[in-house]
Amino acid sequence: MYRPKTLWIFAGLLFLQIAHPLPAQNTAAIPEPSTPITWASRWAEKLERVRKGDIDLIFVGDSISQAWDKPENYPIWSAYYEPRKAVSLGYSGARTENTLWMLENGAVDGIKPKVAVVLIGTNNTDSKRGRLAHTPEQLAEGIVKIVHTLRAKLPETKILLLKIFPRADFPGATQRGSDASDIASAIADNKSVFYLDINSIFLKADGAIDPALMPDLLHPNPVGNLRWAEAIEPTLRKLMGEPDNNAALPAIKCEQDFYDWNERHEAVKAQIRKQPVDVIFVGDSITHMFGGVPASNRTNAGDLWERHFEPRNAVNMGFGWDRTQQALWRLQNGELEGITPKVAVVLIGTNNISPHNARGNTNAEVVEGVKAICDTIRQKSPRTKILLLGILPRDEQANTLNRIRIQQINAELSRLNKKRGITFLDFGNRFLQPNGAMLPNITTDFLHPNENGYRIWIEAMEPVLSRLLREKRR
Repeated sequence: MYRPKTLWIFAGLLFLQIAHPLPAQNTAAIPEPSTPITWASRWAEKLERVRKGDIDLIFVGDSISQAWDKPENYPIWSAYYEPRKAVSLGYSGARTENTLWMLENGAVDGIKPKVAVVLIGTNNTDSKRGRLAHTPEQLAEGIVKIVHTLRAKLPETKILLLKIFPRADFPGATQRGSDASDIASAIADNKSVFYLDINSIFLKADGAIDPALMPDLLHPNPVGNLRWAEAIEPTLRKLMGEPDNNAALPAIKCEQDFYDWNERHEAVKAQIRKQPVDVIFVGDSITHMFGGVPASNRTNAGDLWERHFEPRNAVNMGFGWDRTQQALWRLQNGELEGITPKVAVVLIGTNNISPHNARGNTNAEVVEGVKAICDTIRQKSPRTKILLLGILPRDEQANTLNRIRIQQINAELSRLNKKRGITFLDFGNRFLQPNGAMLPNITTDFLHPNENGYRIWIEAMEPVLSRLLREKRR
């Protein structure tokens, strides 16, 4: 039984609460276990993957992060993240409160990733399906709590917090997300927690979302995801503690192919000692199968090399499966010793965008690797002119991720034209139909030219090569 004085105190407190109600709890910062039924199988799958361990990178978020597991995004994932032992812990429809629940119920237990990329909150900014749209302050609190939870569970992990991506499918959502991210960004100390705003990559010049990158004005498509990967790569590489760009670090053979790599390297060195060398072709299997000397056990170009390049004292330094780093090693280890070719034809980089025994490289890394090759040629033989060819198109159809990346890389390589003794030539459009599809009967596999494809190469390159060699018109 309450005493009279106690009753009066209780009544007074009750009156104050009615007259001035306490602020409602912020649901954006309270773990919420109720999740869509569609999460059940994914939740079990991801828990099993986490249980196995050996994870260096995680993506924590919603459907935008979950999309990394879609087949159409695999070419990007396989090049940028799979070699880093990455796992996407994104869940479609997830809000901050759902992510908090998952983090507190095993989502990251037992692992020690080097980096956690966090992109969460867009679903808190709308009231679709009757859910609450949180204020920027409420959402920021939820985001900060996620970061704190990750820090507590993964004390050795660096956290890369991304600004909530723009969206235009719900009124006011972009502004709420932007404001919330700005508030939450204060948690970044640039020691354990880092903040990055890459939203401009999804926008047109007028500031509107580019539907070519976000068709539904919310989720990036594969091209948008490629931009996302490229935008965070410099920061991510630093946080992962990775060495310098491996595309620009000399490395010996890393793939098994149709020939003996070391044997061919020795054959090239022997070849340049026994003949005059006026032209060298530096490249991968596309160059390798052009023919010429040293002899190869596989050629696709018929007698085209013998007719066009043998009279010019040319040596074929193409090696199947080579990336920029292998070509760089070869040039620094004997393949330019004692010679001063008039022209070096360089076509390299297509293997760098595909993972296999070596991780795939970003666009910027590939460009840096090609530059390193050109610089090495100039250092070893300052009077040699470099004819740098644009990476040839691959894949049968237009607008594949490989095609898009090659276009982007070539655009950057074109900036080298008339610099560093380089002449840049991109004739890839000659391999394509008006609709962008590969011309029929010019390749063996929509990557390697056949005799018809090599003939197109020669026709496109001949005027430029002849000029660089200062040949008289024939």
